[in-house]
Amino acid sequence: MSTSYAAVISRAAAWGVLAANTNLAVGRMEARFQDRVDSATYLGEAMAVLDVDTPTTAAYLEIGSRSQRLADHVGTVVSESDALQVVAQGLGDTTQSQHGRMKDLNATHHVPMANRRFIERR
Repeated sequence: MSTSYAAVISRAAAWGVLAANTNLAVGRMEARFQDRVDSATYLGEAMAVLDVDTPTTAAYLEIGSRSQRLADHVGTVVSESDALQVVAQGLGDTTQSQHGRMKDLNATHHVPMANRRFIERR
């Protein structure tokens, strides 16, 4: 199964658009998580100064530290998601080409049969 030059260029352009959209999404997600970090850290520090109970203050500081870890790893998660999408696309292409090959073989009536020893009753 041969792929035309136009199809290759079209697919490359689609991956370029996907990459650009992914970069924008990563930037937005990092900004949201960083806003949460800043807000939780500010509230936690303010509660410490205002002498709010320790569990509440600790909870806000914990939210801040966990949000920071999330913000640090957003790019990795999205990158792994994109890698998974590439693998799935490759699997889809392989499956499609195998179906095309079998369709061609069926059209020519030259379908290799299974060895008789595998289909005999025991």
